[in-house]
Amino acid sequence: MPMNELAASTAAVVVVYRLAIDIEPTLLALQGAVGQVLVVDNHPQRHHDLAATAQRLDIGYLHAGNVGGLAGAYNRALQWLQGHCPQSRQVVFLDEDSDASPLQALLADADTERALAQAQTAAVAAAYRDRATGLRGRYIRLARYRLSFNPREFSDLRQVAFVINSMSVWRLQALQQIGPFNEGLAIDHVDTEYCLRARQLALLLYVHGSHEFAHSIGQRRRFRFLGREMQAGGHGPERRYLIGRNTSWLARSWLWREPAFAFLCATRLAYEAVGIVAVEDRALAKLGALLRGALSGLLMPRSA
Repeated sequence: MPMNELAASTAAVVVVYRLAIDIEPTLLALQGAVGQVLVVDNHPQRHHDLAATAQRLDIGYLHAGNVGGLAGAYNRALQWLQGHCPQSRQVVFLDEDSDASPLQALLADADTERALAQAQTAAVAAAYRDRATGLRGRYIRLARYRLSFNPREFSDLRQVAFVINSMSVWRLQALQQIGPFNEGLAIDHVDTEYCLRARQLALLLYVHGSHEFAHSIGQRRRFRFLGREMQAGGHGPERRYLIGRNTSWLARSWLWREPAFAFLCATRLAYEAVGIVAVEDRALAKLGALLRGALSGLLMPRSA
């Protein structure tokens, strides 16, 4: 498929931490899909093989060192693109385990092109399907006092309140308006908080249901609770602490501006707790970490 103007003016940023899989096939696929590829090595110590691969493939390489977590990697990548690729007008973020194969078709889609041509658009994302459970993500519609969910399966372009950063194509002008990612959050809810800030600027987010990609969020397991299909996250106690802390902080920080979102945060904590009790091991340690994190989030400064 030939590269259109949208694809040629898009840069792909691949953030790598563990390097648990062979990343070269993903990088090669991206070279044929977008105008520029940057791989961000976010491990505190460099992955020397990754740097060598980037040099051999003639793509960008940046060692971010996990300073500021995933948010820091995004911020440093955007600074790198500004200095090295001033011609780029969009950026798509990918995690190291994300399936990049749908990106070319997403960027060639006429609906994607039209949306990203509009100044009020912040991002257009492909829909994600969890690798472990096979369930597609549920995307939220948010009003100040009300929230609702799109069905898991849809095939058109829909406005949503939140996207995950992986396989989301952001307009660089919108990113400049919104500002840096919040490094105080490090990992969990970095994209949630960013989408809230986009919403405050009346910038729009879309998911294109005709394009989906495989993605892993934790080590999820399916279960049923009160007749509902649910997923347990599978994260360990340390990550559950961060989830609790960041979720609680977001609820407190946005309560008066977005009360429906604050309610969503409370239900997210309950959802995490139910999943831990229902199907996970080390339940007491994980529940304790989640609770400690939630209490810590209530005490975090507003400028976290």
